[in-house]
Amino acid sequence: MKRNIAGSPKLRRKSEDSNGPGAQRTLYRQLLSLLSEARSNVVRLTEDFRKIADQAGTLASGMDFGFLLDRGRRLLSVGFDVETKQLHAACYDLLATESRIAVFAAIANNDIPQEIWFLMGRPHALDQERDVLLSWTGTMFEYLMPALWMRIYPNTLLQSSLAAAVQSQQAYVAGRRIPWGISESAYFRMDEAGNYQYYAFGVPPLALRRLDQDAPVISPYSSFLALHVDPSAALQNLHNMRGKRYQGPYGFYEAMDFDPARCRSWLRRHEPVRCWMAHHQGMSRLSIANFLEDDLVQRWFHGHPRVRATELLLQEKPAAHPRPMRRGKTRAA
Repeated sequence: MKRNIAGSPKLRRKSEDSNGPGAQRTLYRQLLSLLSEARSNVVRLTEDFRKIADQAGTLASGMDFGFLLDRGRRLLSVGFDVETKQLHAACYDLLATESRIAVFAAIANNDIPQEIWFLMGRPHALDQERDVLLSWTGTMFEYLMPALWMRIYPNTLLQSSLAAAVQSQQAYVAGRRIPWGISESAYFRMDEAGNYQYYAFGVPPLALRRLDQDAPVISPYSSFLALHVDPSAALQNLHNMRGKRYQGPYGFYEAMDFDPARCRSWLRRHEPVRCWMAHHQGMSRLSIANFLEDDLVQRWFHGHPRVRATELLLQEKPAAHPRPMRRGKTRAA
């Protein structure tokens, strides 16, 4: 005769004991013992954040952008050679790039005159009947990264151009059955040390510079940056990438490389770039904070008196009849 071992009284008592009041009290005591250490860790982390914030504030207030101003061209140089003590000859001056952060901050800090803002380049192009400011390489980073902390006001030049840039990104991959979001990122090519290579991938219709590579390399952080421009499409794009398992133990991969020349097998449509870059992860988190907490990071930045005194520059209206430029071979400003 077979015995019903699972239903034996001895095993029933053991099961009941593991879920009974005594076992729960043990778990509660263990939890209480951990709370003190957890509180200490949170306090220490908060103190570290405050120290970092104070250091960042000191660096920001001590920054002087004035020495980067090319007095003849009335633009900020891309850099300063400390050995020769001379400015670099090139000026990275396009409004639809991250260079507007430096110009805005320099004006807010009273390091350079306000007129420098209006001397920044504003070349226009038409992409599928959409008027859009051109950036240097047509990346999502150039258009959207400054908006992590700089407000984008409705019915302004920047707002309309950022919206058009996101739409152009979506249209560029339409019909290919792949996600959208092209920006500077690592891609599936490694050096001798096994490190992924890095390149400023962009969308050709948005780029002032002629791009050397046209194959799509899709970076998930680009979709996070677009949360404040087209939240529904950005969330759907991220959902699709998650469904295709474009992520690893630390979240979404750096990128997915769809260049057939770099695929290891003709059976594969893409190669995952299995790395995580801190600055792209940081941008994603700031964008999520803005999305979930009503533009929290922007409110922090615009809470500064100097920023409030300068933010009118961001409310520039679009030109009524912009003249799109003809693009050919271009060079740095």
